[in-house]
Amino acid sequence: MEWLDILRLAVAMVVLVAASYSDWRTRLASDLYWIVMGCVGLGLITCQVIISGADLRYLIFLLPLGVVFFDIFWERRGILENGINLAPLLMYLAAVIALVYLAFSFWEELLFWQLLDILIMFGVMILLYQIDIIKGGADAKALIALSLLFPVYPSIGDLPLISIPNDLFMLIFPFSLLVLFNAAIVSLVVPLGLLIHNLTHGDIRFPAMLLGYKVSLSEAKKRFVWPMERVENGALKFVYFPKEEEENEKILDDLAAVGASRIWVTPKIPFLIFITAGLVISALVGNPILAFIG
Repeated sequence: MEWLDILRLAVAMVVLVAASYSDWRTRLASDLYWIVMGCVGLGLITCQVIISGADLRYLIFLLPLGVVFFDIFWERRGILENGINLAPLLMYLAAVIALVYLAFSFWEELLFWQLLDILIMFGVMILLYQIDIIKGGADAKALIALSLLFPVYPSIGDLPLISIPNDLFMLIFPFSLLVLFNAAIVSLVVPLGLLIHNLTHGDIRFPAMLLGYKVSLSEAKKRFVWPMERVENGALKFVYFPKEEEENEKILDDLAAVGASRIWVTPKIPFLIFITAGLVISALVGNPILAFIG
């Protein structure tokens, strides 16, 4: 069903390009992008099950997939927070019952594990966000939506150039994880670009020159950057990895108060741009690791 893969790639590219543009302009990307991508993913899974002639009971998988996916966007109190929150409790109970039924019915079939892999990747992406490997909430949601949109690697004609060896590899290294991997590789152009910029401007400080650059305080207030310097107990302190939730305006005001004029900053480059590039590389080239171990 090559047309399904073409449709999946077309939807993913349109949504990611639009979201990346929004993120570049405003450093914000609406949840609507990922909800649209996820809804299309659920719809195409339905099409895949029906067209392939698979047992229609596989459509029960839409319940746990939908419950976990849409709950990511639901601002609610915890299930046991201030009493029992009955609605999500019943939703997750139904999802668990559905999964148990599906496991007993289809645990020996590849399609079951491919669909279960989507839920596993939901958990992996949430974990990577919680431990700060994936920095932005929009980035994590984009990768979660991609997990739902691509239950297996897309295959269009002779693409990807590096073929996937077997189904087990796809289960262990799902497509959305490959997109993240390739996005991380592409993002290495940032420290290289910063290094070249700092060398040409004579701003030599290691490892700061791989993570940021120097600008005036007035410019720092206008740009999408995080200050790498701040004032603590009246003294300047250097921070190589600023936290996203820090109040930049206060930090910059404190620096101005102690007479700082030109400071190190790290740019807020939307990782969605690299995820988009990672999707293109993953679909066209495949997994670069296989080129070295094949």
